[in-house]
Amino acid sequence: MGIPTRGQIFKGSVDRVRDTVARPSLDTFYEVQFSFGKYQTWLGREPGLRRTQSAKFNEKMSLLCTQAEIPGTSFIESSVTGNHQGITELFPNLRNFPPLNLSFYVDADHMILEVLETWMTYINPIANDRGRDNAYAVFNYPEDYKERIYVTKFERDTFIKESRAASYQSEMSSYEFINVWPIDLTSMRVAYGDSNVLRCNVRLAYDRFQTSFNYPDVQRR
Repeated sequence: MGIPTRGQIFKGSVDRVRDTVARPSLDTFYEVQFSFGKYQTWLGREPGLRRTQSAKFNEKMSLLCTQAEIPGTSFIESSVTGNHQGITELFPNLRNFPPLNLSFYVDADHMILEVLETWMTYINPIANDRGRDNAYAVFNYPEDYKERIYVTKFERDTFIKESRAASYQSEMSSYEFINVWPIDLTSMRVAYGDSNVLRCNVRLAYDRFQTSFNYPDVQRR
C-alpha cells in the first residue's frame, strides 16, 4: 500500500460508522484479582471474617481496589551503523515492563494496610528486632513471596445475555502479571479538617505479563 489517494479517504455518512464509533471502552469496568497462592508463607493466618465482612481477604482487596492500570511496555533498543551505507538502524534489544500501580480505599479495619505491610516486611524482615541496637535486615527467597495478579477489563454489556443496543456482546480481556512483589507503598496523609476516604497506593514489580483477549468466560488457574 502506497500513499493514500483521494479514493481511500473515508467520505461516507456518520450512519455508516455509527456502530463502530459508538462502542468505546469505558474505564470504570474492570476487576483486579489477587491470586495469592503463597500467602500462608508471607502473611501467615488470614485476617478474621469479622474484619473482611465474611469474605476472603483477597476478595475484599479486589472490591477496594479503586484504581488499576492496563500495562504498557517498551523496547530498549540498540543502534547499528554501517549495515547499509550511511544509515543508522535501530533494533529491539530488551523488552521493558513498567511497574504496576494500584490504589485502594483503606477499610476501617485496616486490613489492606496489614496485608501490604506484612507482605513487604516478609521480603526484608528485621532480625533480632526487640528494641536492640544490633538488629539487622535479611532477605527471604523470591519463590516464597512472588505472586500473580490479574487485571480483567470488561464492558457494560459483557454480562447481559441479550444486549438491547448491540447485535453482540463485548467479551473480556485479561492481563496476568507474573512474579509480582511490592516495591513501594506510598505514605498516606492524615489531618484534621474535612474528612476524606483514606487511600493507599502501592507500586508492584513483576517479571512479565501475559494477555488473553476477547474470551467469553473468566479463566481461573
